[in-house]
Amino acid sequence: MTKQDTSKSDNNKEVSYAIDIVGLQKRFKRVTVGHNAGYTTLKSFFLSALFHKKAAHNVQYTEAVKNLTMRIPQGASVGIIGRNGSGKSTLLKLITGIYKPDSGHVKVNGRVAALIELGAGFHPDFTGRENLYLGGVMHGLSREEIKERFDEIVDFAELRHVIDDPIRTYSSGMFMRLGFSLAIHTDPDVLLIDEVLAVGDAAFITKCKDRITQLRAAGKTLMLVTHDLGAVERWCDEVLWLNQGEVKDRGEPRRVLDHYRQFVEKGEELEMMAEEHRAKNTAPVETVNVSADAVTPETNETPTPEVVEKKSERWGSREIEITGVRLVGKNGIGALFHPDDSLTIEIDYKKHAETPEIAFGIGLKRADGIQIYGSNTDIERVKVPTLKDKGCVKFSISRLGLLDGTYYLDVAVHALDGYPYDYHVAIASFVVRSKFSQIGVFEPEHVWQF
Repeated sequence: MTKQDTSKSDNNKEVSYAIDIVGLQKRFKRVTVGHNAGYTTLKSFFLSALFHKKAAHNVQYTEAVKNLTMRIPQGASVGIIGRNGSGKSTLLKLITGIYKPDSGHVKVNGRVAALIELGAGFHPDFTGRENLYLGGVMHGLSREEIKERFDEIVDFAELRHVIDDPIRTYSSGMFMRLGFSLAIHTDPDVLLIDEVLAVGDAAFITKCKDRITQLRAAGKTLMLVTHDLGAVERWCDEVLWLNQGEVKDRGEPRRVLDHYRQFVEKGEELEMMAEEHRAKNTAPVETVNVSADAVTPETNETPTPEVVEKKSERWGSREIEITGVRLVGKNGIGALFHPDDSLTIEIDYKKHAETPEIAFGIGLKRADGIQIYGSNTDIERVKVPTLKDKGCVKFSISRLGLLDGTYYLDVAVHALDGYPYDYHVAIASFVVRSKFSQIGVFEPEHVWQF
């Protein structure tokens, strides 16, 4: 698996690549059994086999990696990002030789430590000691090399007290720690990591991250697959973004990560809008069109989000009726915002009868029921002018300031004594996404000074 690969640069100096991938392709067969012809019982399975009946199959292929070409220099750190099913783990398994490519080739220069499935190859009836020798051989170490590093591996995993017990008696965390410790002590030239950093308590995770940092500083090549974008930005020199097996973007970490975040947030917003669109028959108030660029890739149609959620409640005498609500940000109507974004809540109304002095109000709740904010024009001493037969009231927030979460909007119009004309609970929902993992509900404007 560890084949030497060198190429010549323009100045005729030989350049050695840790990983050289050319025209790599891999696809998997998907066989769907038709529900009418499928087996519902064990008896029907054997009867079908006896009479040579064949179930109807729908054979399709999933393109996990499509014509990928990339060269990673020795000592480089590359992060691989993408949504689930984009081909990230498949790529690592192609590099390690777990999978064979359908076409193209992969060449790896040096010893590889693959933290993909920690503990793969361990035998549950063998002790931890026996499995370290077995696993060390699988990683290319001699018996003498394993013996020299044995104490260091065990101490790093913090398993000295159980190293001579069968590993079937280990907890899942102990099992993973043993596999992680073995992998990083094989003195790898190339380290492949696939979402395996959460392998113990907080102190052990910190120790693992410190060791990876040391390996990187020692000039080892790192390829990291993770959904932890902060880790990618911290450790990687370059980021490869895969989408449905193809390279969507590649380059400087901060630029690619920002592009990826925008892509994910747009997809999340479209999903929210589509879900509300499917519930349109339950909406008792007028729907609102979204911006023209919000197009679902499946239907090429513009979804129209409903302003009433399934959990919404409504009451009131309707002398004044709320007919529509819109959440408007800097890019138009939307359902996903950021802490620094402005937000305008537009409330459409229709007047059916003359009423005494009235008040418009709004309320914001987080998904767990915590009341974030509530106010109305009467509380704030805002004089509501004589209303036309129909019109729009706007509540504008210059900076939203909310942290990550899902939020629900209440709107109301009522008399000054509280008599409800039209009151909506959870008339609309929206999501706030922040690039920081802060705690709480609200992000005040602030600066750090030293």
